Amino acid sequence: MEPENLFVIFHLLGVAFGVGGALVSDSMFLKSLKDLRISKTEMGFLQMGSAMVWIGLIILIISGYLLFSLDSDRYLNSAKFLAKMTIVAIILLNGLFLHISLIPRLRRHIGGHLPSSDEFMRKRPFLFTSGAVSLVSWLSALTLGALHKVPWGYVEIMGVYLLILIVAGLIANIVGRRLLSARPNR
Repeated sequence: MEPENLFVIFHLLGVAFGVGGALVSDSMFLKSLKDLRISKTEMGFLQMGSAMVWIGLIILIISGYLLFSLDSDRYLNSAKFLAKMTIVAIILLNGLFLHISLIPRLRRHIGGHLPSSDEFMRKRPFLFTSGAVSLVSWLSALTLGALHKVPWGYVEIMGVYLLILIVAGLIANIVGRRLLSARPNR
């Protein structure tokens, strides 16, 4: 087997873990909002999904570096590659923000009624936006990786990505706000 094929398989495994973990985490978070409480079990599933994302990201970075090392000139001259690297950097920064700032705050509210927490209500836009950034970014990196050629330059690719990100962030905050206001305090 050629090294490139092995690196591609490794890369796809990282994508599977990352996208799968992001989908599981976002789905579990939305499900946990149904009763406006985060249980220990739900938090455990959120942390498991999060671990999958980090494992996927680490595999993706290592395998991406190995692929890059095979033909760095080609990659450095590819708008698609540069856009994908920018999006992976955004995934990394968003993940750090989520885990350093938001997850510890969410963990403090295990078992409590989320809308009754001033801290949670102040931070909810960041939490919902971070979820949207994660999901859109992982799906964008997956899409860019799956396409053989992209007819746009870096600026156009990132412009479309940014537009989708803004729309997803707005939708996530609207849906999140409605979920949190749908039920009375308990």
